[in-house]
Amino acid sequence: MAEFLLEVDALEAGYGKKTVLQGVGLRVREGEVVAVLGHNGAGKSTTLKTILGLLPARAGQVRFAGKPWSNGDAVENVRNGMALVPQGRGVFPDLTVTENLMLGAYTQRDAAATAARLREVIELFPLLGERGAQRAGTLSGGEQQMVAVGMALMPRPRLMMMDEPSIGLAPVLVQRVLETARQINRRFGTAIILVEQNIKTALGVADRAYVMKSGRVVLEKPAAELLAAQSSWWELY
Repeated sequence: MAEFLLEVDALEAGYGKKTVLQGVGLRVREGEVVAVLGHNGAGKSTTLKTILGLLPARAGQVRFAGKPWSNGDAVENVRNGMALVPQGRGVFPDLTVTENLMLGAYTQRDAAATAARLREVIELFPLLGERGAQRAGTLSGGEQQMVAVGMALMPRPRLMMMDEPSIGLAPVLVQRVLETARQINRRFGTAIILVEQNIKTALGVADRAYVMKSGRVVLEKPAAELLAAQSSWWELY
């Protein structure tokens, strides 16, 4: 068994003529929560999009579960066990909560397994069961975030990437959303990459953390170590 579920080496990607990622490298173990931190424009979201395959890599290598991943093929990577909770939640506002959740299982062919997973998601988020017939666009921001996370969980991913899950939420909800990431990790054994600007809260739920600046990883440490010394390093990056 490979030591790491995800291995990223010398990853380069960008948009048009602009290169955003410049040799990014990171590792995620099975069942681990890893935070990716950095200021706006550091390349955090681009890293997640490239790993999933929404954005083709220009150079570098990624191995997932010990095998080469499908560069630029997000559907195949989802089938193989990756999932992304996009920034801004990404629900389908005119569809019901249940319809959104079922769309999250679009790569699955086993109806019984899909029904079982739906029950598990509703056990994690009971409100989604209560609001199953309600259009997702009428939910609050925090409730829509639950739907987005539930959609990502439906294919039973081994790795879930969460891109700024607390963005746009009231401060009282931020801690709850990030605690949900740790709850998912513990309950399902799902490895998580957490991109987040709420530094203190993210480090509180992560095992390890990477700090990015200008498309590069500039620091990697245990999360507890970075949390204890936050005042001495964050402003440097």
